[in-house]
Amino acid sequence: MASLRSLLAGGLLTLLLVACASNEASTAPTTVAPTTTTTVAPTTTTTVAPTTTTAVPTTTTTTPTTTLPEPVVAEGYPAQSGDVAWPTGAWPLADLPSVAADEVLELVDEALRDPGRPYGVIDAVAIVRGGSLLLADSHEGYDPSTPHWSFSVAKSVTHAAVGILTGDGLLDIDAPTGLAEWPSGDPRSEITIDDLLRMQSGLEWNEAASDAVEIVAGAGRADASGYAAAKPLVAEPGTAFNYNTGNTAIVASLLADELGSGEALEAWLDDRLFGPLGITSVELELDGTGNWLGGTGANMSLEDFARFGLLYLRGGVWEDEWLLSEGWVDHARTPSASFAGYGAGWWLGEGSLAAVGFLGQLISVVPEMDLVVVVLATGGDSGTLSGDLVAAMAGGG
Repeated sequence: MASLRSLLAGGLLTLLLVACASNEASTAPTTVAPTTTTTVAPTTTTTVAPTTTTAVPTTTTTTPTTTLPEPVVAEGYPAQSGDVAWPTGAWPLADLPSVAADEVLELVDEALRDPGRPYGVIDAVAIVRGGSLLLADSHEGYDPSTPHWSFSVAKSVTHAAVGILTGDGLLDIDAPTGLAEWPSGDPRSEITIDDLLRMQSGLEWNEAASDAVEIVAGAGRADASGYAAAKPLVAEPGTAFNYNTGNTAIVASLLADELGSGEALEAWLDDRLFGPLGITSVELELDGTGNWLGGTGANMSLEDFARFGLLYLRGGVWEDEWLLSEGWVDHARTPSASFAGYGAGWWLGEGSLAAVGFLGQLISVVPEMDLVVVVLATGGDSGTLSGDLVAAMAGGG
């Protein structure tokens, strides 16, 4: 792939527009599949088993005490068994439903191989239903087992990390951050972690012009949190939505305050989040201080992005235990007071939520259909493609 920084310097001006467009296009349809019950096999089987041992969480977890919402099992889809499949080691495989297979395979082939590029430059697609991998495919120039840029999908990963620390009692998302740059008496000292996650900190920020570029590829990368924290307050915290990669960089610095930066933070994330999920490919991008950028830079393979999406589809439960604190996924999908289209680290659609990143990275989670769709791109309209795939899977394409 081309140099990350050269791509960003030339194109990051469109980040906010891409994020908003992807969110609108990935809204989940309300239709269900027809009554046909036969299935056909997917044409790709790219699943490989991880080569490292899955880490065990260091804190005691408990069996969930609440019942998660049951997905709608549409006619034409395989019945859900009592035993939920978990892809901690290798993905369990299943067939695409016959009512959707032809259209889904045609859409994926068109997106990946049509020289006219109707969806732009799409690199890879994965579809998960019922905890099983129905499809994983990529164009010949991208190996889907290697880490792909996450860009702002990392904001959703940061939300997960905050959820674990919140469950441990180490963070209070509704209290002021206590950031050293914002001493008592500074109006910014009233900003909470929740405000930062919901993009309603009130800090001055121009995501689509220069500020995100500075953090990802410019002078602001030397100290991403410090760059963002130095911005003045232009709105009362909690009242105005302004998409801000710097907000999440500040949250990542608060994680480092609790856990350490660099290798210490990476080890904690492997132990408490990535390892339990079976995610082995992740590569974090750090700033000059050794802190994770947080708002970008949680790069991983196609199937590992799908594992992360499945965690949120399952309400924060993994292997029948709470990996995220109970109710934390509800926090992500609760509309923000400042903008109903955004939750906490996740974009919200009609019955769906999505992790969205620059250049067309997208994890779309559709609980009603028990469905996760992952699209990775290098300048693609992943929102439209994901919406077309969800419609096809629902039998409404």
